[in-house]
Amino acid sequence: MLRYAICLVVGLVAGFLVATMLANTLQQRSAWPRGLMRVMQHDFSASRSATRGTQCATPQMAEAASRLRMVGGQLGPALLPQGKEDRVLAQYVQRFHDAAAKWDASADCPAQAAALTAIGDACEACHRDYR
Repeated sequence: MLRYAICLVVGLVAGFLVATMLANTLQQRSAWPRGLMRVMQHDFSASRSATRGTQCATPQMAEAASRLRMVGGQLGPALLPQGKEDRVLAQYVQRFHDAAAKWDASADCPAQAAALTAIGDACEACHRDYR
């Protein structure tokens, strides 16, 4: 009886270790897309908060717009394995690029808020299908 209990405990410990290693491997596989999304979310949220104020045409907004466009340029390679094609995802990525290109960081607050709403809509449309 003691042998069975020891075998059960050893089996549970081994199973736990294998499951932990597998979970870590799967989590590392998606580090790049998650990192891109976090950077984009940070710039988007900070910019959206800034448009609620009165002074929107700041160097920080220009940097956020530039960074959002730059990081957004990596969406396709980050979300799809190399050599794979996904027509729907490509449309969502293009919609995001189009919305981000229309954001003029030197414009007044209402214009920037409208541009950020379009960017947010592009993000939400993709997240609806791919999150």
